[in-house]
Amino acid sequence: MVKNNFFSRPVGASVLFLNDFHFGRNLDVLNRAARLVPSDVKGFASLVANAPNISADSVQDIIDQLVKWADEAENAEQ
Repeated sequence: MVKNNFFSRPVGASVLFLNDFHFGRNLDVLNRAARLVPSDVKGFASLVANAPNISADSVQDIIDQLVKWADEAENAEQ
């Protein structure tokens, strides 16, 4: 059972939640990902919110994946 589901909230809530793990360092890349792959940002935020004891390093890996998907989405638009 998902305790915190970010799909029902604005994507900005997901960005802020994921960004908190690194004290603002990833805000620009998360905002870009939110524009290009918003469902993925919300999905990962939901998963992270329900993962007890997740580390900041693991969240960084997730953010890195979101950046890759955002790059792919941007390249597909061109």
